[in-house]
Amino acid sequence: MSDSGQPTLTDRQALGGIIALDGFDYQTWDGLIRLPGWLINPTFEQLMFEGFDDVEARFFAPYAPLGTLLDRYQAKSADLEPSAVKTVFETFQDFERAHPKSVRAFTLVTPRLPSSLRWVVREGARLRNARPFYAPFPDVMAASDAKFFERCVDEWGEDLGAFVASRVEAFERAAGGRDQALHGFCLEFGRAFPGLDVPSRQLERAFVSLCERAAQARGTGIQRAELLDIVETAVDRAVVDRAKTAVHVRSDRNGADETALEIDASAFSGGSTPFPEVETWSKDLMRPLVSTASWFAARGISRISLRGSYRLSTGLALGWALRSGVGFELEIATREGAWATDDRPRADEDYPAWTVTEAEELDGDRLVVSVGVMRYPVDTLVSHGQDRHRVLDGSIAVPITSARAAQHLVGSLKQAITANASRLGARAIDLYYAGPAAFAVAIGHRWNAMLPTQLFEFLPANQLYVATARLE
Repeated sequence: MSDSGQPTLTDRQALGGIIALDGFDYQTWDGLIRLPGWLINPTFEQLMFEGFDDVEARFFAPYAPLGTLLDRYQAKSADLEPSAVKTVFETFQDFERAHPKSVRAFTLVTPRLPSSLRWVVREGARLRNARPFYAPFPDVMAASDAKFFERCVDEWGEDLGAFVASRVEAFERAAGGRDQALHGFCLEFGRAFPGLDVPSRQLERAFVSLCERAAQARGTGIQRAELLDIVETAVDRAVVDRAKTAVHVRSDRNGADETALEIDASAFSGGSTPFPEVETWSKDLMRPLVSTASWFAARGISRISLRGSYRLSTGLALGWALRSGVGFELEIATREGAWATDDRPRADEDYPAWTVTEAEELDGDRLVVSVGVMRYPVDTLVSHGQDRHRVLDGSIAVPITSARAAQHLVGSLKQAITANASRLGARAIDLYYAGPAAFAVAIGHRWNAMLPTQLFEFLPANQLYVATARLE
């Protein structure tokens, strides 16, 4: 520990793995067995052996203060006494205090915990495995979480016990030899890439190459791209499409997805809960979306598979952040299959058309736009006092059934809005939309070179539209 009280890389504790090399193979093998699962996670950035901890993995995290988070692993090949387990947990807690909100999870890996503490592994695993299934029902997990919390507090006291219950995992991995580690790597590779039929000799070649690179790079981060290069050279094929990734939108109706970059839109799900204030949309949704788009662009990722659950304003914001004008193409999940935004309309096909009534005047300096697919937001606006002559009303009375139809309709809608805004000299747009969430994404995706736009969404509890996100 340095004089400042903060852990540093030159502390003897941080040098422990370098000074005592006997456990290095165990640490390396544990990290490499986990590697296939990290490689399919698009947020995975780097892997380090023998940094502050034995193994550390770094992930892009748009909601974290620094835009990135660590997973930290202490891998102890020897059997531990209860006091040694406590020491490891205290080391984790020291790091958390010195560097708050920089670690996603702390994990102790050991062949076997003391018998008096094996409940930590057993109960922790049960909670962890059940959590995705019960994600839409948080109350179901609450009692189990509370019991685990109480047991940790009983074991280690209020302060450390609360930390262990909320931030620490314990994992038992047998301290076998190289062949057992190779077997574990092959199993995890098969789970991560079930569609690839890779011969065992190629997987062994990948494992050996990764072990050699880990030994060379102790204390130095190894980039995801380099790790993929090593694996793909050994197995003689691409294992991931590096120009494409998945984005999973989490709402109050679905859980997490470790194979996709997650956008947490649960606070913007509406329903029985009022939507946040406009500034909260800007800070907690738009800002992470923009940083995510920048992170994708910096890594040459240009095609995004979009899935999950989201409300209309969130869909418009997603499409806008990942819009065509900044170099992205989307595959938008729908019940009928994915809508690809580069599935362009064809001249030999007929598509539905908008019924458009232009606004005759502005509301201040703003063009009010009502867009409805088999619904009519303009009627609600008028019922709340808006002058119909101040509304550009675009509506369509049939469903949108294909990506090409969606792209055609977005293009013609933009033309109508741009022409009306230009004729009246508008300086901004107020957009009221009612229709499929997938089409909201398609609109946002093509909202290039448009005036600053304030989105509004219908709040059923109050039977009115409220301001949500801003596109500017």
